[in-house]
Amino acid sequence: MLWLKKPVLWHSSRVPSGYDYAKMTPGERLLIRERFHDWYSADWDYALTTVYLFCAVIGLVALVRWASIFRPRKTNAPAGIVDKLVAVGGFLVTKQFRLAAFNYDSPPLAAMGAVVGLFVFTMALMLAVKPYYWPNHEMGHSPPIATRSGWISIAIMPFMIAFATKINFIGLLARTSHERLQVFHRWSATIMYITSLVHTFPFIINNIDMGMMRAEWKTSSYYWTGVVALIPQTYLVACSWGYFRNGYYETFKKLHFVAAGLFMAALFVHCCFRLTSWDYFWATLALYGTAWITRLVRGLVTPGTATLEGLPDRTLLARVSTSRRFTWAPGQHVFVRFMLGPVHFATTHPFTVSNCHSAGGSLELIMRVRDGITQELYRRAAAGGAVRVFVDGPYGHATLARDLRAYDRVLFLAGGSGATFTLPLLVDLVTNGRAEATIEFVVAVRESGSLEWIDRQLRDLKGAEPPRVAITTYITRGTSVSEKDGDAPDVASRHEDEGRPDLAALIRNACSGAAARVAIIACGPDEFAYDVRRAVAAEQLRVACGEASAVEVYLHAENYSW
Repeated sequence: MLWLKKPVLWHSSRVPSGYDYAKMTPGERLLIRERFHDWYSADWDYALTTVYLFCAVIGLVALVRWASIFRPRKTNAPAGIVDKLVAVGGFLVTKQFRLAAFNYDSPPLAAMGAVVGLFVFTMALMLAVKPYYWPNHEMGHSPPIATRSGWISIAIMPFMIAFATKINFIGLLARTSHERLQVFHRWSATIMYITSLVHTFPFIINNIDMGMMRAEWKTSSYYWTGVVALIPQTYLVACSWGYFRNGYYETFKKLHFVAAGLFMAALFVHCCFRLTSWDYFWATLALYGTAWITRLVRGLVTPGTATLEGLPDRTLLARVSTSRRFTWAPGQHVFVRFMLGPVHFATTHPFTVSNCHSAGGSLELIMRVRDGITQELYRRAAAGGAVRVFVDGPYGHATLARDLRAYDRVLFLAGGSGATFTLPLLVDLVTNGRAEATIEFVVAVRESGSLEWIDRQLRDLKGAEPPRVAITTYITRGTSVSEKDGDAPDVASRHEDEGRPDLAALIRNACSGAAARVAIIACGPDEFAYDVRRAVAAEQLRVACGEASAVEVYLHAENYSW
């Protein structure tokens, strides 16, 4: 391959070469062979140490998550030490902070702690060992701090990519859905970028000091390939922040893949099989390639036809007929590839499945019409057309519906089209849950017309033997409507003319029962989700402190965006 040293090898030699020991002091000769100073074992000292950290943390989280399945849940008993520890864990994964001036909601406290911990570990590993520059240029042209930061960067790379995949091996281990790991993808990429900068500038400083900068730039491919890799890496990190990603997502997504390809190719050449550097590329290729090929094959072997229907309040219903082999669980989502020309065929779009699976039934997707693909589909619906599609999935929490059946009280909170996530879970719980459980469903919509598709779902409850369900609908704009009698069994429904629900009060009321285990399922806009998280975190803290009447308060909050 052009620009690679010949012959191309799997690993470069570990035999020291190029040193003029006669120009070093005895102490300097010893220093370059010590652990954490030896250039020829830097990959073991720094890259493997970073890998061990990631593996240890992922393994610990997986152990805790899997152990939670088997922990005993005593009913009608006060909170014990295990319940209080669970409440502390729940508080950490629930609590968020808001920066109102920037309209920014932080990741949950546990995620921030993990990111800060990774950053502190990385900085300590990179900065704890001195010297940062060799006191004698004969000890090597690679400054120690540049060497170690480079290896840390390479070691982060496979995990950074693994956090981003839809078929997510880390998520399978940790029993979590892929979208919840996106925060770690972005922040590990940011930390990798910082270590890449620390890797770059010491070389520039060192070569200027030695008077070799121009010569090295002209004769060594390491320098210009490093810069070529750093440019798309800068773009990837800078444009992945919410302002650019959310405002121009379709453009961002396409350019993100292009820039990532350029970055990986340039970095591959830059590393040029130094020691074990290419092993990390093979690991990255194995993780990403397996996930990508699996998604592609699974998506292309699941064709279907989407029948489109326009609903009030610029909402669209797509009924997708697929193979009988395709099944899903309530609360899961799919990625749909619409056959609407080469631009849309090249991309997939995520949608929450808004109905429960039934033999021979269609997949129903409710979409809020915005720009791009949903606008085009809305025009097709007005013309009465159908669209060929390929469905990739399902993804998400396959066991969530089953897990909810263990709770005494379940409160569903939906903001607008967030009902697409909560309604199938409600229908499943009413149909399959315990008769003594208490269920409340609260939905806030902008206009009364938005209730049409929600009422369709509630009719699925007819004829079931459910526990009592209280359904409360808030209409934030327009006027209320009266629900037809008999739409759903054993349902108390109240419609509010105006205003928004007091989420904190609803959550406090749900958690007021003595010795009750409460689950709260929420989906809505960012502000809605933040208010829910804040209120639930307060209740979880009360459980941990022994001040609450409830024994357990569990939250599953789904966001509109990732």
